[in-house]
Amino acid sequence: MGNKFRSLVFAALLPCLNTWAQDPQLSQFYAAPMYLNPALTGNTQQDRLGMNYRLQWPGVGPGFRTYALSYDHREDRFHSGFGAMLMRDQAGSFNLAFTQAALSYSYEARINRRKAIRIGVRAGYSMRSFDPSGLVFADQVIRDNAPTSVEPQHLSDISYWDFSGGLLYFTEQYWGGFSLNHLNEPEQSFYVEGNAPLAVRLSAHAGYRFALDKRSFKHSETKMTIAAHYKAQEKWDQLDIGAYVEHNPVTFGLWYRGIPGLKAYKPGYPNDDAVILMLGYRTENEIRFVYSYDVTVSKLTLKSGGSHEISLVYEWAKAKNRRYRAVPCPKF
Repeated sequence: MGNKFRSLVFAALLPCLNTWAQDPQLSQFYAAPMYLNPALTGNTQQDRLGMNYRLQWPGVGPGFRTYALSYDHREDRFHSGFGAMLMRDQAGSFNLAFTQAALSYSYEARINRRKAIRIGVRAGYSMRSFDPSGLVFADQVIRDNAPTSVEPQHLSDISYWDFSGGLLYFTEQYWGGFSLNHLNEPEQSFYVEGNAPLAVRLSAHAGYRFALDKRSFKHSETKMTIAAHYKAQEKWDQLDIGAYVEHNPVTFGLWYRGIPGLKAYKPGYPNDDAVILMLGYRTENEIRFVYSYDVTVSKLTLKSGGSHEISLVYEWAKAKNRRYRAVPCPKF
């Protein structure tokens, strides 16, 4: 009876999920640059292929699973970056899913030899779906667990266009930028005549890199990066803040997510989410593998199972254009 009860509750709450739905989040936001900010499309001297996987709260049912695949290319002749990204997020027992295919473009304008500004745009086509086969409605229970419901079905999968834009200012050692997602506030309701526009999401990020050894930053073998990422969507917001150390070929870091003491979701529920542990390795042929684990510090406690995240990024060299000297851009 437990599964039927969960199905009945899900059917009753499904309309509310349209309003509460929020975007997928990644602890390793620096490993998914185009999702963080379209201005970061092509922010490398090389071509780049990236893959991301996140399993959040496996202790709470099946948990939330996020997959991402991306490719971007820097074209020096046009001071531009071009990229494509595919993302899927799946939650709950009834395959409540979000899938998006997107194209990104960025343009870099140099202020001088050491400073530059990048602007970027992203256009995506999104689909939201769910599996109604496991749902049990009240009339089925009343009619001695009837196999089908007599309730009219007004729910259906939906799809929509989604547009985003971003700006980034950077040097070799520090950067700051922001992106605005869902600029067109697309309708995301599962109801044919629903009214649940997807709210604009702000993402603001900044960081600073410096040498830990006595060498100059350019020739240093051990660097530290301090970074912060603030996300806000309607009444919901969070702050990721932390640091990681790069000592080739190993990277390790520590992060915190939340805004404790300054904001609470409601009385007794502080904005306090997780402590994030990170470990990465880079091979000689520029393949970077990073694993992170979110230690839950909210009231969900470790019973949530925490969150596991894996990123795999491969960069490969291409022919250089000697007539154009790009401003070094920080790696995330």
